[in-house]
Amino acid sequence: GAKKGKVIMRFAPSASGPMHVGHALTASLSFLLVKEHGGKFYVRVEDTNPDNIYPKAYKMLEEESKWLFDNDFEFVIQSDRIKFYYDYAQKLIKKEAAYICTCSSEEFKKFSESMKDCPCRKLSVKENISRWEKMLDKKGFDEGGAVLRFKMPGGMKDKNPAMRDFPLARINLTKHPKQGNKYRVWPLMNFAVAVDDIEMKMTHIVRAKDHVDNDKRQKRIYKALGLEKKTPWTAFLGKINFKNMELSTTKLREDIEKKKYSGWDDSRLPTIASLRKRGYKPSAFWKFSEKIGFSEADKVIDKEEFFKLLDAFNRNK
Repeated sequence: GAKKGKVIMRFAPSASGPMHVGHALTASLSFLLVKEHGGKFYVRVEDTNPDNIYPKAYKMLEEESKWLFDNDFEFVIQSDRIKFYYDYAQKLIKKEAAYICTCSSEEFKKFSESMKDCPCRKLSVKENISRWEKMLDKKGFDEGGAVLRFKMPGGMKDKNPAMRDFPLARINLTKHPKQGNKYRVWPLMNFAVAVDDIEMKMTHIVRAKDHVDNDKRQKRIYKALGLEKKTPWTAFLGKINFKNMELSTTKLREDIEKKKYSGWDDSRLPTIASLRKRGYKPSAFWKFSEKIGFSEADKVIDKEEFFKLLDAFNRNK
């Protein structure tokens, strides 16, 4: 259902490290759809968890995106958009679709497992707004003292435990590498993603099939805001297991720090920085992702096979 010139899609890497081949292949699918139908492509850096940020990733992700996506995208950083998340938190509270929970995580887990409502669900909008303000206040709740939760219609009885009043925002006092100590309440992934997808008027989403529960949670947020008809079309992709290739940026970062590799562009690494330096062109990744296509089946690609194909695509004009 893609309308000419109206397709809006995104690639949402985490700020925990730069781009690797796995990112490049899935992101290229979205980019090529926008290129084909016309519209807008966003690169949206997810950095609302201050505990998991590699400060150099911001610049690297922007540079790599310029190269891979032909400079045809808008670069957005989630931590620059905190006011949007705060506005939507208040909207959900006022619609009685969210509440502030002060139960400990152990207590809440017991409620969830026994499918019993947490007592905080019963609070009035006024009480929740006052608790929300206390979350934002430096003299208010301590870290871990309060969580903004989604209020599932019908209580805590959903067959899927992942849907039972899932968390939307929490207090995290870790100093943020980009924002410093400006904020103490941080949106969790599902909330930040849903708000941004709404604000950016996302029309189509390509995501890994291990995000099925996250997709359901995000759709619930749309519905609670009366935006069910605006929910983006979603395609789920099977997992690509790259055999004999280390893609964990955390692991690679440790190895670089231990001087096992000279840097992110070390020729032995499956990073975009490395493959770009080795002479691969963006079109090689585009062709590779077109070959993989939109399939929910999991795939295993070993290192040798991957480079054989990438080399062939790199030679073809």
